[in-house]
Amino acid sequence: MKKKLVGMILTAAMVVTMTAGCGGSGGQSSNETAGSQKAAEETAATQKETGETAADEETKAGSEASTGKTKLSITYVDSSGEGENSYFHKEIAQAYEGWDKKDQVELDIRPIVATESDYFTKVQLQMADASTTPDIYFEDTFRLSADVAAGYIADITEYTKNYEDWNNDSYLEAIKKGVMDPDGNVYGIPCSTDSRGLLYNKEVFKQAGLPDDWQPKTWDDILSACRTIKEKCPDVVPMWFSAPAAGGESTTMNTYEMFLYGTGENPLYNESTEKWVTRSQGIEDSLGFMKTIFDEELGGEISERMDANEWQYGADYMRQDKLGIYLMGSWFATFFQEGGNYQWDGYEEKVGFVPMPTQKGDNGGYITMSGGWAWTVTKLSKNQELAFEFITELMKPDNFKLHVVGSGALPTRDMSDYPEITGRPFNDEATKLLGEAKFRPKNEKYAEVSTHIAQMVEAAVTGTEPKDAMETFATSVESIVGKENIQE
Repeated sequence: MKKKLVGMILTAAMVVTMTAGCGGSGGQSSNETAGSQKAAEETAATQKETGETAADEETKAGSEASTGKTKLSITYVDSSGEGENSYFHKEIAQAYEGWDKKDQVELDIRPIVATESDYFTKVQLQMADASTTPDIYFEDTFRLSADVAAGYIADITEYTKNYEDWNNDSYLEAIKKGVMDPDGNVYGIPCSTDSRGLLYNKEVFKQAGLPDDWQPKTWDDILSACRTIKEKCPDVVPMWFSAPAAGGESTTMNTYEMFLYGTGENPLYNESTEKWVTRSQGIEDSLGFMKTIFDEELGGEISERMDANEWQYGADYMRQDKLGIYLMGSWFATFFQEGGNYQWDGYEEKVGFVPMPTQKGDNGGYITMSGGWAWTVTKLSKNQELAFEFITELMKPDNFKLHVVGSGALPTRDMSDYPEITGRPFNDEATKLLGEAKFRPKNEKYAEVSTHIAQMVEAAVTGTEPKDAMETFATSVESIVGKENIQE
């Protein structure tokens, strides 16, 4: 392949707070100065360990000048440390190889091997400095509003006006809204999405005397099935869902919001009043259901459930016919497919995937949350237009296919000509749910609020009464957003 892919560059492991490193106004406070000095010291230490020096940076700059090529950098999370074997790298390399500007551009692929939370922290620090910022950044859309407000992400509205696929219905309209602000300005190109529902083990259901074509209509139906499984199959965990505070957004979105938005009560954030809802019967009922699962020993060992990687237990138990019901996202097939971490031959016939019912079967009957990731252009990038052009190259169907198949995500654009995607198990069921999907609040404080939601869930399932857990949550959120932004 006639290309030059610069070696992968891992950033220094610097720990910062959610609010540190935000660019913008003139001076620095003493804390910010101290933080910058600490970051510089840690960077120097990393350079010492790797043998990289300031002179090396100058050499790189000189090399770019001598080759006459523009250097374009792209950063994404490589949580499994797969390097060049990751679908990300393969997609990027293929897109670059077919790009008509590859002879003019030197591509700097910069994956970060880290957990998602550490990834966000490290990239925020990079994006706050023009000398370290990547040009293209792989962004979880739940953080988009906060990162835009912090001055990290560029407005690409002008570029999308001339992007044919953006304007000819190639992208799902509902998903496009996830990368726009309330005024319709665009801050990213969505590259993966998902939906959530209930995965159930048909063998376990058969042993418990439950129907093969199970479809619960209410939360009580779910609870009834769990109790039956416990009675008839004592060695089986009846139900699994993410619950630890360490689970972060998995606990917040995949679990809590799936319940909350099914109550018909006020949502997490009232878009019309622009206020947060921190106390409601819906919150109590959602926590109450989860607490019941744990109190009645329908949810497995607490030590496993509070593990940050609790999903691994759930996937393995499902494969071993030791789990009945799993509140899970549409990406679950990647666990069980050939080459997956929990390969399970014939899983397509052994499990069912059905919509999650609302609390009482009303308000539309079913609920799903949808989110996803997007390719964004950083605010301090010196090559914003070129970065956008490469993103559109990544999103060409033949390249995008590698991402969709590798990640197990639902495509954000039309991929109907690719049977390897449309023919995937449960693809139709998961895609249909998107039409009525709910989305997380487009508010810059959401990422901080989410942390306290996960803490509230863990508190409730480990013994705290729902009302008390809710009160602690309400107090915490008020300290973040201000009392004037709380709905009474």
